[in-house]
Amino acid sequence: MPTDRTRPLVLNVDADAANRKLKTRSLAGGEMDVLEADRWVTALEVIGRCQPALVLLDVNLPDADGRDVCRRIKTEWPDVIVIQISATEVSPTETMLGLESGADCYLRTPVEPVELIAVTRTMLRLRRAECLAQETSERYRMIIESAIDCAIFTFGLDGRITSWNSGAQAMLGYLPEEMVGEPSSCIFVADDIAAGVPDAEMRAANAGASVRAERWHRRRDGKLFWSSGRMAALRDRRGDVAGYLKILYDRSIEKQTRDALEALNSDLEDRVAERTHDLATANERLRAQFAERATDGEQIRQLQKMEALGQLTGGIAHDFNNLLTAILGGLEVTRRRTEDPRSLRLIDSSISAAQRGAKLIAQLMAFARKQSLHVEYLPLNTLVREMQELLERSVGTAVHMVYDLAPDAWPVMADANQIQTALLNLAINARDAMPDGGTLRVASGNVWVGDAEVDLAAGAYACLTVQDNGAGMSEAVKARLFEPFFTTKEVGKGTGLGLAQVYGFVRQSGGTVRVASTLGQGTTIKILLPRAAEPPADAAVDAYQTSGAPPG
Repeated sequence: MPTDRTRPLVLNVDADAANRKLKTRSLAGGEMDVLEADRWVTALEVIGRCQPALVLLDVNLPDADGRDVCRRIKTEWPDVIVIQISATEVSPTETMLGLESGADCYLRTPVEPVELIAVTRTMLRLRRAECLAQETSERYRMIIESAIDCAIFTFGLDGRITSWNSGAQAMLGYLPEEMVGEPSSCIFVADDIAAGVPDAEMRAANAGASVRAERWHRRRDGKLFWSSGRMAALRDRRGDVAGYLKILYDRSIEKQTRDALEALNSDLEDRVAERTHDLATANERLRAQFAERATDGEQIRQLQKMEALGQLTGGIAHDFNNLLTAILGGLEVTRRRTEDPRSLRLIDSSISAAQRGAKLIAQLMAFARKQSLHVEYLPLNTLVREMQELLERSVGTAVHMVYDLAPDAWPVMADANQIQTALLNLAINARDAMPDGGTLRVASGNVWVGDAEVDLAAGAYACLTVQDNGAGMSEAVKARLFEPFFTTKEVGKGTGLGLAQVYGFVRQSGGTVRVASTLGQGTTIKILLPRAAEPPADAAVDAYQTSGAPPG
């Protein structure tokens, strides 16, 4: 049959020429092209050659039963429409047998031309709609089957699978005949099933949502794969949900890449954080080193200032000491030669003043580290216990004394009188810093200096601590604390030489003095003296004058 035909082609099969011509005129009047055949053999030959869209078949052919011919037509050309027509009265059973033989419609003559045209057109229209639906279904099938890179399947309202494309077979490993009729939840992992994910997706699709999700699914071989998917409801002409469509893409490679990238980013972040921490730590070390260098520089400047003061003070003290020696010698000679009582009183007064001057000179010499020391092996705890009564009497009852002497405090090689004088000076200064009373703590202990400091060599040191909870001092006062003649006391209440004497004696003995003080919280002064290695053979060592540490 030509493909460009616009009028439907109908084959009219009837052995009765008059009836055949009547039906042909009716169909032609309905804008149809009509072919005729009077025998079944001729009819089959025309159908095979011309492929009409519809056959109007008389069931009462002289050479064959029309129902048998209908079966033959439907077997060889199932798309041809067959309308059986009978010129005699037929029973419902005969009508049923005609339809069961494959007829699409059954008519009885006489039939009005208009009715014949209407029935024929209706059957042709239905066939066109059926062909269009088949073509649409076939196109849909071809599209779905050609999508081999994604799994596409549908399932009904009961959740059971109704179609399963080749992409689904390739992705999940199940054949269509294995999956159609199975619950769609069978492709989910157990955790998702237990969490109600399949039902939740169906509810969301019923509500009109296009459900998108990424999750794990399991193949037939048990292996998991990561999918991204979309699920939507299928609706009929009325808009009611008739089923569901689900599309899955295998994103396992993308997920592996993404996970690897995230792991790499996390590792990079950890490395950056670690490097940032290292840089911050290095920066803090540099800052600490700069601060330490600044502190060391300040300590060096302070030491240089104290050294300069010591040299100046020592020179002046030495000259004044020579003058006072000459004055005292002259006064002694004059006193022996004078008998006048009034003159003797004046001479005694002059000698007393000269002796006070000599004492001041001795303190200056101590600061300058030029005094003679009587060095001996000394246990610190013993010295403190021997001075306990003197200390308590000197500070008064308003000050509570606390002694915290370490049993293993190391001995030192030093001048006992100088240590006791230093301890007394520090105790009196602490008392003056607590006018309303307070607590004065005297402690002993040991200190190990690992690295040499600006004013202290590395090694073992015994430590004598004097701590009060008095007024404390500012940084400015602390910076000048050991300068000779510097004092914060009122005029007439201090010479400013006590702490200078302490500093000079300790430095001359090879140690140093550490001061920590906060305004309103008190002051702690530590005297560090080199540890004595072992008791000497003699109880005492010959007096000597030095500006360095005693021999170990």
